[in-house]
Amino acid sequence: MKSKSQFKYYVQLCLALLLWAGLYHVAKPAAEVSDPYLVAFLRYLISASLLLIILRVKEGHWFPALNMKQWLLVFCIGALGICAYNIMFFSAEALISGNVVAILYSFTPCLTTIISSFVFRTKLNWLSKIGIVIAMFGSIGVVNYATPTCEQFFCSDILHVVGKGEIYGILATLIFACYSVLSRYTSQQNVSALIMNAYAAVFGCLLLGGIAVVRSDFSIIPQLHFSFWLALIYISVLATVVAYLWYTNAIINLGVFKTAVFQNSIPFQTVLIGYVFFNEKIGLGELVCGAIVIGGVYITNFALSYKRGTS
Repeated sequence: MKSKSQFKYYVQLCLALLLWAGLYHVAKPAAEVSDPYLVAFLRYLISASLLLIILRVKEGHWFPALNMKQWLLVFCIGALGICAYNIMFFSAEALISGNVVAILYSFTPCLTTIISSFVFRTKLNWLSKIGIVIAMFGSIGVVNYATPTCEQFFCSDILHVVGKGEIYGILATLIFACYSVLSRYTSQQNVSALIMNAYAAVFGCLLLGGIAVVRSDFSIIPQLHFSFWLALIYISVLATVVAYLWYTNAIINLGVFKTAVFQNSIPFQTVLIGYVFFNEKIGLGELVCGAIVIGGVYITNFALSYKRGTS
């Protein structure tokens, strides 16, 4: 009976990850026809509105009260995980392949583990450290192979040949890892996941709107093609709100480590979606290094879950 009841959450988890994998390709044309500030602002203008409506339905009122520390933490999540991350993400999407952005993102769990070990003062066992090092070398390889002036595992002059797109992708990965740690810390301060994400989306949307007013050209909005708005609906509704709700349900009902292992499949799904639907190509070197990243992340997750299970 338990396996049958959990089957629904496994389905929701797989669909959420599939939506996130498709995001790396759907976001690219939207990022190319606009600037990162405008498309990120429009994304969270829609997402924040929907999350507030869901919050109203579930909590019974629009803005549940928080104390000063909780408000500050939620604002920081919005500034970092919504505003800064989306600017870096859409900037990378406009310049490099969605496959490469997704593979770089796959290093996020390892970065999150490293940062968490300092913030929460947890010790990493030797196997998790090996997994982190393996994933780090894989990420370096992905960046180097994806850089047209390098296209090999190691470049002695890498700082001069890595493009802006790869740098934006690396920064997005680092920012998302910090955002994940901050979200975990905030959840320990008695802030529910829905309230935290809804408020963070509102703050992030306001910050992005302020930047867009200064940096973006709003006059292009009436000229944007219908395909842009379809992509925006996918990004803001399906990949942000719906996938978040399904993923949260999976974490609650299946546990963190089971969902983390499934999350490692996102880069592979992204590459497969790009090949089948978007005629996206990726080199053998990038695929091999991507597999190294996923292997390192899996080793890290296994080591941490084994440690918790035996402690």
